[in-house]
Amino acid sequence: MIRELRVSGFRILKDFVWEPKEGLNILVGANSAGKSTVLDAIELVTRGSIRGQGARRSLSPDWFNKDIVDAFFQELGGPLEGINVPEIKIVAVFSEDWRLARITGANDPDKKFKDAPGIYITYSVSPNLLPQFLEECRSIKEAGGPFVLPTDYYDCSWHIFQGDPIVRRPNGVSCTRIDTMPEPRSRAVDAYTKSYVGEELDDDKKFEVASRFRQVYAQVDRDILAGITVNCSGRGDLGLQIDRSPRTDWTNSIVLHRDGLPLYALGSAEQTLTKCAVSLENADSESILLLEEPECHLSYSWLNDLVGVIADAASEDRQIFVTTHSPFVLNRLGLDSLSVMAEGNSPSRITNLSKDTVSYFKRLSGYDTLRIVLADRSVLVEGPTDELVFDWAFRKKRGKLPHEKGIDVIECGTSHKRLLEFASALGKGRVAALRDNDEEDPDYWAGLAKPHLSNVRAFFCGALEEGKTIEPQMIEANKDKLQTLASIVRKRGNSTDNLEEFMTNNKTEWALRLLEADRSESEVLDIPSYILNAINFIDPAPESAENE
Repeated sequence: MIRELRVSGFRILKDFVWEPKEGLNILVGANSAGKSTVLDAIELVTRGSIRGQGARRSLSPDWFNKDIVDAFFQELGGPLEGINVPEIKIVAVFSEDWRLARITGANDPDKKFKDAPGIYITYSVSPNLLPQFLEECRSIKEAGGPFVLPTDYYDCSWHIFQGDPIVRRPNGVSCTRIDTMPEPRSRAVDAYTKSYVGEELDDDKKFEVASRFRQVYAQVDRDILAGITVNCSGRGDLGLQIDRSPRTDWTNSIVLHRDGLPLYALGSAEQTLTKCAVSLENADSESILLLEEPECHLSYSWLNDLVGVIADAASEDRQIFVTTHSPFVLNRLGLDSLSVMAEGNSPSRITNLSKDTVSYFKRLSGYDTLRIVLADRSVLVEGPTDELVFDWAFRKKRGKLPHEKGIDVIECGTSHKRLLEFASALGKGRVAALRDNDEEDPDYWAGLAKPHLSNVRAFFCGALEEGKTIEPQMIEANKDKLQTLASIVRKRGNSTDNLEEFMTNNKTEWALRLLEADRSESEVLDIPSYILNAINFIDPAPESAENE
């Protein structure tokens, strides 16, 4: 299993180091953070190929890190001696294993490990071609760009730590990338189909099938195509016949089907799940599996089935790398397998999340835990009423809604403690948690969350004397403005009679009216103190504003 992955100069991964865990690794991050590039790097260094094409033939100018390339072209204006020519280097260091003795040695290109099993692949300019390479690059710069490296000067080198170059995957290292996108054809499915036919049919049956195909070809040629002539403008007439080259061999015409419909004609969910199952069946002996966003095109029930397939594939001898944007996939597979990426930086791994909390989110997998992962700042509230009131209060104090300032307000029921623990394990920045006191001392609720609180993670709860839920808290904050409050939150009239009962029985309704009311009317109302404190914590006001 890979214990360390180092990548330099490859796309967005400028100087990347990651220590994945054994078993399952779930890689998440915002779009363009580099998750797919990490899978590409693993595939390149372990297989010497990418998406079915050899590493030596796959190199493209856009593989090189843009910042490094731009800096290189800027340096071309000065002396060329000692100039830093862009290179790509991918290093995989493996856990100690007797089966990897062949690739074990002291030739770590970064000299980090003195004796370890490992592989590395590099793309660099051949020394004897360096003068021509630099001259051509200087011409590109003088022409005004675009700054595109001439990759035909680059060599691809694939080595093991033992020191020898290699041209094929060494024994003991195996990697399969499982394609979850629905496509008309799939190499994995085609290979599986051919293999299955080969196992199920004896030689006599194979000869019989081939013979019948030849008979059909001959009959079509003789009875139908023989009568068609193609005029070639004075170069003689041509005829038509069925192609008999190896690509039209009968085994290439065999496809999987369900109830008479070929796989490619089924729904995208059926295709995805079948392809994954087939790929995992073929990869039974593979030690490394790569899956990119397996949730694509899947409904909840189909996704549930797929997650089960992935979970079943995990074992002590297998390392699985999954990228995802789905909180369901993350929760079901386990938050303790999470690594978080940001803009090509080395991922941060969760190492101190309790088993109880991991199990909790596996059971309640609908929680959008990814919002905590991806948000710069988060506010945890109980329900939609709390979210709407917080939005109103934040806009009143800051002139913008929370999301307009990069703050994600997340409904979490009463799971504040679990999510604060998760945020703490992630090392997240500003997180504010708000909840009703429910007739308990606020210190009681804060005490439950205390192990996960810090100067950047705080807990806010309304005072007991101001009411047990947000409705009496709002009324208490505006006890001198009840008629104004009633006129905004009630559908008709401005009666203050039974106002708390009305608001409690129409929770989301009154909060939505508050948020959608004319700001000149609603913003004369006051904000409950615990919500105001949370606003000042999550988005501290400038000193000048505080002094006004």
